[in-house]
Amino acid sequence: MDTDSLKVPAERLTAYCDPESLGFETTEEIGPLEVTVGQARAVSALGFGLSVDAPDYNIYVVGYPGSGRATTLGTFLNQAAAKRPVPDDWCYVHNFRDPLQPVAVRLPAGTGRQLVQDMQELIRDSLRDIPQAFESDNYRTRVEESLQEFQQKREGITKEIEASARQEGFIVQPSPLGIVTTPLKDGQPITRERYNQLPEEEKTALREKSEALQSFVDQHLAALRRLEREATKRRTEVDRDVVRAVINPAINELKEKFSDIPALIQYLDDVRQDIAEHVDDFRTTDDQQPQQQTMEAVMAREIADAERFLRYKVNVLVDNSHAQGAPVIFEYSPTYYNLFGRVEYRPRFGTAATDLSMIRPGAIHLASGGYLALQARDVLSSPLVWETLKRVLRSREARIENIGEQFSAIPTATLRPQPIPVQTKIILMGTPMLFNILQRVEEDFRKFFKVKADFDLSMERTPENTRFYASFIRNQSRDAGVRPFHKSAVARLVEYASRLVEHQGKLTTRFIDIADLVTEADHWAKNDGDSRLVTAQHVAKAIKERIYRSNLPEERLQEFFNDGTIKIDTDGAVVGQINGMSVIDMGDYAFGRPIRIIARTALGRGQVSIDREAQMTGRTHNKGFFILTGYVMGKYGQDKPLSFRSSIGFEQTYDEVEGDSASSAELYALLSSLAGIPIQQSIAVTGSVNQRGEIQAIGGAIYKIEGFFDVCKAKGLTGRQGVIIPKDNIRNLVLREDVIQAVRDGLFTVYAVETVEQGIEILTGMPAGEPDAGGRYPEGTLNHAICKNLDHLATKAREVEGRDRDGDSRNGASDQPGGPSAIP
Repeated sequence: MDTDSLKVPAERLTAYCDPESLGFETTEEIGPLEVTVGQARAVSALGFGLSVDAPDYNIYVVGYPGSGRATTLGTFLNQAAAKRPVPDDWCYVHNFRDPLQPVAVRLPAGTGRQLVQDMQELIRDSLRDIPQAFESDNYRTRVEESLQEFQQKREGITKEIEASARQEGFIVQPSPLGIVTTPLKDGQPITRERYNQLPEEEKTALREKSEALQSFVDQHLAALRRLEREATKRRTEVDRDVVRAVINPAINELKEKFSDIPALIQYLDDVRQDIAEHVDDFRTTDDQQPQQQTMEAVMAREIADAERFLRYKVNVLVDNSHAQGAPVIFEYSPTYYNLFGRVEYRPRFGTAATDLSMIRPGAIHLASGGYLALQARDVLSSPLVWETLKRVLRSREARIENIGEQFSAIPTATLRPQPIPVQTKIILMGTPMLFNILQRVEEDFRKFFKVKADFDLSMERTPENTRFYASFIRNQSRDAGVRPFHKSAVARLVEYASRLVEHQGKLTTRFIDIADLVTEADHWAKNDGDSRLVTAQHVAKAIKERIYRSNLPEERLQEFFNDGTIKIDTDGAVVGQINGMSVIDMGDYAFGRPIRIIARTALGRGQVSIDREAQMTGRTHNKGFFILTGYVMGKYGQDKPLSFRSSIGFEQTYDEVEGDSASSAELYALLSSLAGIPIQQSIAVTGSVNQRGEIQAIGGAIYKIEGFFDVCKAKGLTGRQGVIIPKDNIRNLVLREDVIQAVRDGLFTVYAVETVEQGIEILTGMPAGEPDAGGRYPEGTLNHAICKNLDHLATKAREVEGRDRDGDSRNGASDQPGGPSAIP
């Protein structure tokens, strides 16, 4: 096989962007980015979800931070909200039948503020006009007219009592204890001394007359008290009529103004009745207050006045007076109270007090009729938020209640505002992992979130999308004040975007990474003599400095390779030993490192057994070992039994080994050990393999190649070093320029293979060999050496098995009765 045909040419090791193909000199010549690019699927889902008005069609936006999901969502929500009507206002007013349950009133948008102003004017005018009405001559005349009849009856009862008393020889006199009857003698009241001088018979007669007269007086006093109560009631009715006459014009005007709101009509009728029933609250004016008052007295009076008229106050919970279209709210702190509202308290005389003016809305109320966007992780991590949100979505109404009231062991009397109907479309933003968890473990999630908007991490690298990148940079110039980018800088940025997604034909859509690089490149342009333009050199500098800030672990590991602490050979040939490649991901930075893999084989017991490090491999890596067994059995065990045992180990690796990207390297080491043919240590290998011997694509090819290249470069490039990767990974190569230059100079080689046979020929320099019609491989090939060794191991196994069987037979025969030892 011509291994040169497997070499990947330098021009295919990356995807250059030609600055001349961009069609501009600097980003000043192009317009800003006004549309979302590379997210057609997510855009379609958002458009569908926002246009469906059916219940439960809430949206879950799947994507990673920095993928543009929040920006795109904000744009779509604002566009959708502009086409929808402004939702109604919501107010809380006093419930005159149940003061602990304020009444929720829906009002047309902007009407809430008008109602507040109208009620303030009503109370202010009442405080001015009602006292004036009570001071008027008309009021006094009405009172006198209404009480004239009672006065006449009172005088009649009084005269009747006095006449009866005189007829019996007594007079009636008022006292603190009531009316007292006193006997007369010679037209004058009898004194105590004179009474005591009277004969006993006369005393007894006077006492009997006094008791009878007192009974008569008491009966008439009861009638007089009833008359007084009727007079007071009549006086109260007059007062109420006066109050009604004063406030009726204003109340009727408000009822006509809000005639299409039945709940408000009832409220205004209740206000009129309540003001009439609390006349004394309005009769006292500021002019009647004492002139000389202490500061404490003034403050106490002001507090009393404020609390006295709280029942007429309107609490505008949701005010859409300045709204244009439906509301759009991004709540980045979705605590229970921020989402669902609260009832606040204030200290008052050593205790906590509240009223309807202290009811506060949550985002769920403010977003009613519009859209509420939340971070799914924050919603799930905040106590009670997720369960309460489900209740709101289920009942389609939001109830304001404090957390403590739900868990209090002793129920307390507090405000319980009426629930408010909500028509809010909820948009959750979260990662794919969180979405999958909710789908599996949360039974209500599918019911309430029927639309999935999935934001991709990459988009196709087309000329149009490449130009979009330039427009994105133009946006940064407009929004963040960065310098214009030269076309060479844009080209370098596009190449970096392909490297981030490890694909020559794609660009990253995690624009946060690109925005950061744009900012950093602008910084280095500023330091470069305050250059007016950002050039490719500034972008390269920004990339280099970003790597330098994060690659300390990589440099420390490289030192171990350089001083031989971690043993890696980059020259020579060794049987059963190969250089594999792995990736270390630090979160903000990833890099590759070579790993020595050693395979040792020995005689088995009639079966194939491949051992691995106990407790040091993951499930996917374990799967690779079973694939190796399947490949060897299918390749070499069709016409004979296989009997060998092999141990494969990753040397100087102390973390768990996961993934199957080293399975081809493990197989090459195993085949080398079986054949006794050495492997070139100047070649490192990556790639997974299936049981048919086909090499399959893996991840992290960029970092693996560069990691082995750095080790080779440190030890000295000889022109014999290189790597073997799956052919399907060529499209994933966006290598560093120094690696590509080494390939151009013939100092480093990248091979791309499709089969195990191609890879083993590169590693050993020996042809793999194809079987003839009889299944035999020609001499001088690797497969012939393997089969020869396997035959030798099988022969040894049979010999050992025969010896073991003969030994068992002799031991068994000597123990039987009548055996050789029993013959006389």
